[in-house]
Amino acid sequence: MKLMAWAAAAGCLAGAVADVDGCGDKFLRVGRGARYQRGYVAIRPACILLYARPGSMLAVTMRELAPTLKRAGHKPIVLEDPGAIASAMSRDHHNLILAAIDDVGAVEKAAGAAARADVLPLLVHPSAGAREDALREYHHVAESPGRKQDLLARIDDVMERIVKGGTNRRKP
Repeated sequence: MKLMAWAAAAGCLAGAVADVDGCGDKFLRVGRGARYQRGYVAIRPACILLYARPGSMLAVTMRELAPTLKRAGHKPIVLEDPGAIASAMSRDHHNLILAAIDDVGAVEKAAGAAARADVLPLLVHPSAGAREDALREYHHVAESPGRKQDLLARIDDVMERIVKGGTNRRKP
């Protein structure tokens, strides 16, 4: 009788254990494993002014890029109004201006004396010749379309030059 009671108790306990995973099996379940992917974190966070002409495809790209820059630790401000550049530059401190290479001259002119920021030109669908021309004038350029990680790396490169007392524009 005692033996049957012990056997019944052991059977109940064995049935109570529902899910026992072997070594590492818990990591194979979808959505429950260890995450080894980390987001990009800026080496030197910067305040970045993103400028694109209103209504251009680049304006849409800049708006989509702002959250990525924010997640990386930067403080992006997107402007599409050329008249707002001077007030933004005088009101806030910006380390870097990201603009299409065709707009860089207009942005620097609009920023005027208030400009304390360096420029990272953005090449849109560049040809090999356009890329070479831009690299003759600037140490670093960004390209669109391109990987966001590449752009973030170029921003870090420019910020490294700024910290060391240099600029992105090559001296003639």
